[in-house]
Amino acid sequence: MSLQNLFSKLFGQNKTKIQTFTYYIPAPPPRNTGYREKQFDRIMTEITSKGFEIVDFKTQALSREEGSGIWVIFLLRPNNKNIDLNNLDFDSIDNEDKKVPLEGLYHLD
Repeated sequence: MSLQNLFSKLFGQNKTKIQTFTYYIPAPPPRNTGYREKQFDRIMTEITSKGFEIVDFKTQALSREEGSGIWVIFLLRPNNKNIDLNNLDFDSIDNEDKKVPLEGLYHLD
């Protein structure tokens, strides 16, 4: 490795821009068994398969009369400069060779 490549790697000159991804998961109705958020799993699979690395994540619970839930906030880093979170198609996710619409997903401007 050349000295220039080493400095670039150490000091982040080749690093791509970190982006955030925020998702709200409403609380499921009361039940006696566990609950898996499959929709969120599909979204995260799409994000990681398209070349994003999860740098960090945080959660924030929300409790109110109208309904409770949790916000999940991810810091993502694209593995190359050519991919952008805004260019990914989150309106539907591939599921067993067909596109499945994602409910409750909206883009914030």
